Amino acid sequence: MKKKIIKDYNSKEVKKFLESTKMSIEDLESFIQEAIHDPREQEKILKEEEEILIPETFADPTYDVTFKMLFGNEHHKDVLISLLNNLLDFHGNKEIIDVEINNNELPVTYFFDKKESGIPSTVDVLCTIKENNQKIAVEMQGQRQAYFLNRTQEYMAKLISGQVKTGQGAQYHKAVMDTYVLVIGKQDLFTGETKLQNQNLFEIDVEPRIVQTNETFPKNKMHWKFFELPKFKQSENYQNMSVESTQKEQWLEFLLDCSTQEQEPNRSEIIKKGDDIMKTAKWSHDTKVLYWKQKQNEIDALETQEALKQEEFSKGFQEGEIKGKIKGEIKQIKSFIDLEKQMKIEISKESYVQKLHYTKPQFENIKDYLTSEDYKHFDETESIIGDTLHLFDMNIEQL
Repeated sequence: MKKKIIKDYNSKEVKKFLESTKMSIEDLESFIQEAIHDPREQEKILKEEEEILIPETFADPTYDVTFKMLFGNEHHKDVLISLLNNLLDFHGNKEIIDVEINNNELPVTYFFDKKESGIPSTVDVLCTIKENNQKIAVEMQGQRQAYFLNRTQEYMAKLISGQVKTGQGAQYHKAVMDTYVLVIGKQDLFTGETKLQNQNLFEIDVEPRIVQTNETFPKNKMHWKFFELPKFKQSENYQNMSVESTQKEQWLEFLLDCSTQEQEPNRSEIIKKGDDIMKTAKWSHDTKVLYWKQKQNEIDALETQEALKQEEFSKGFQEGEIKGKIKGEIKQIKSFIDLEKQMKIEISKESYVQKLHYTKPQFENIKDYLTSEDYKHFDETESIIGDTLHLFDMNIEQL
């Protein structure tokens, strides 16, 4: 009988992980057993006396298990309060003085396909400030998904919808709290068709507005705040980091660089506390196992993402190559037609098609098109001719 790797199946960390991933304990044991014996160097995970050894002095705080150790733990609320006050710019009467952490109200799995890798971590908190209460959901986003921005809107709707109970219709102005969705992205979030005009922004605030006057919607309760860590790393703020940097900048640096440190940098006391929580040497065996599993999941997701990019690049290169050859063949057909016209001779079909490959089956159609209506289409570019006669589509579909 195989010795079990996970020592305590009933530990809080193991239960929470199995619940969020929907894995069985047998599946997790099997996965870790296989992975431990995988010789791939990049995993950097060793087995020694049945212990999982993690090479970093400090763990990466952006994984689900570590993020919740830091910001979803009742034992050090001061860490979460510092993060929220500084990232959300809460000062004076808006400063958070206490938090109630609720990891069960909106479990992260509600918003994701159970088979999806790179699932982000979410911490849902009710905050007490000097004026009143407010609702804040904090999300650590890993690999960006195509539907990400749409999902953040659904997330907000779910957070808002549960605040007014049956029979409280006249209390909307009191029952609906200021609600914030704070998203910290390990990858850039606004890219491709969603990219912003200013690509240097690493801090982005979003609120509903009146289009005609560009004013914030009166009595607005919905606030989104996004941080893109890669863009922060390119900023002057990051390049000039020191103990004198703002607390906001120190938190962003912590999320970026914690796992690459060999020793604690000279930073504020609350950041040092975060570093201390991330010291892997202090962790239990089961916490190390869960951390390693999530780290391996992200490595696998990134490898899959890169493989898909390479596949798309390869396909695009092939398509471009085929289009170029088709245009060359159209040009060749044109030269034969021009020769016929100038010399007043007729060239045999065999001579026309002997060097054709991609356009050979459509040769008659191409020639008819080029010579129809007194050579009306003859001077069109090869690209236009190929698109008009669907020559590119027919050949690329066969890839």
